[in-house]
Amino acid sequence: MYKRLIMLGVLSIGLSSCIGYKEPTKEALDNLKESSEIASHVTIPDEWIFDRTANARSLSYEWISDLKTPQLEMLIKDGMLYNADLVIAKEKLNQIELAMEIAGTNLYPSVSAVANTSNNLVSESQIRRLALKANWEIDLWGKNKSAQMASTSDYFSAKHQNILLHQSIASMIAKAYYLNIAGNIQEDMIESYILKTKELERLYSIQKKIGTANAMDLSSIAAEIISLEGYLEKVKNANIQSRRSLELLTGKYPEGKLATQNFFTPVKNDVPASFPLELLENRSDIQAYHFQIEKAFYEVQQANAARLPSLTISSSLGTAGSNVEAINSLFSNPLLKVGGGLVSPIFNSGKLKKNVEIKNSQQKQVVEEYSKAVLNALNEVESSLANLNSVEKQINYNQKAIQELKNNIDLTQKQIKVGTNNSFVLIRKQRDLLKNEMNLINLELQDRMERINLYMALGAQNFIFS
Repeated sequence: MYKRLIMLGVLSIGLSSCIGYKEPTKEALDNLKESSEIASHVTIPDEWIFDRTANARSLSYEWISDLKTPQLEMLIKDGMLYNADLVIAKEKLNQIELAMEIAGTNLYPSVSAVANTSNNLVSESQIRRLALKANWEIDLWGKNKSAQMASTSDYFSAKHQNILLHQSIASMIAKAYYLNIAGNIQEDMIESYILKTKELERLYSIQKKIGTANAMDLSSIAAEIISLEGYLEKVKNANIQSRRSLELLTGKYPEGKLATQNFFTPVKNDVPASFPLELLENRSDIQAYHFQIEKAFYEVQQANAARLPSLTISSSLGTAGSNVEAINSLFSNPLLKVGGGLVSPIFNSGKLKKNVEIKNSQQKQVVEEYSKAVLNALNEVESSLANLNSVEKQINYNQKAIQELKNNIDLTQKQIKVGTNNSFVLIRKQRDLLKNEMNLINLELQDRMERINLYMALGAQNFIFS
């Protein structure tokens, strides 16, 4: 009777176990984040670009959608499927998911089969045993539950890191794509510049014949042409390498033969003046650190529970005998054992206490890493916006300069018709125009790069490239 009562008591303890287990509430996690030394020195100004009340769903992404082309979408789709880093990361995430499932098995009993035999060399008797053994550690203080939840938090952290990797690969593909387009345009412009320079050389040859130019002038222009042809070869090689990079990112053989367009798709939409703060909070890297804080919370709880006594229930069901016939049936000589054990650490040179201190320190470290990630996110948004504003102003100035040069060329052509100017001056001005147009291409490339950087800095929500 007493044994049954004891067993019922043990089972009720098992069912109501995890006495010391606690869930990390939002308030608890917020308190941990606010304890950061890094965050305590950072004050976000009132005129900050983020709107604390705006909804992220209300933000328009047309300013980044302008960059989409059918070819770019196809390249990124291939990258999401075949990129080597993503394929490897998929397997790593799968391993973490399996480890999470393994961590949960400690909450349940383990059952094993036992079969052994022994011989007494003195009496020549033989004993054989066949049994099923079960062990179950009652999770009184939530140690195993905390370990399971720490593994779960680690999985979700890794999942957000995996999302960030997908976003990063997509942005790298987009940047390599636009870098290659800029290279194509530069090749065409440099070739045009060389042709204009050769026209200038031809005019120098005519002037030399009539005595208004000399061998030095011809030598200088010839040297310039050679230098330009060398520069063109350098640009072509760089463009081939950028194509190789694009092919590698999309999981193709890097032969440098991928064909891209030789013009930029116009950008029509402006970048918004402010953004919902929610975007920054939902960045994949910040979310990954959030789950790392959760993991650290559980590990501290697990370390504290490890210092308390542990209760284990064990049982076995089987048979034993001194001959083979006695164990042919499991019930011919049945044995049923049920027992329990209580283990409490008394002296271990302070190992468990130090382990708690280590876990507390690791928790603080993760909190500081979270704060650092937030600070870096703020810096990325600020830098991208500042660069975008500067590039847009430079584009505006450059376009005005190009327009003035075009007007000047038109006037020069009219002067040539009436005999007040010559082709020599016209070609020089046409070369100046090409220089400004090449500079504009670089600025337009920077504009697209900074738009991608800003999009990533804001968390790349509703990722258009996925």
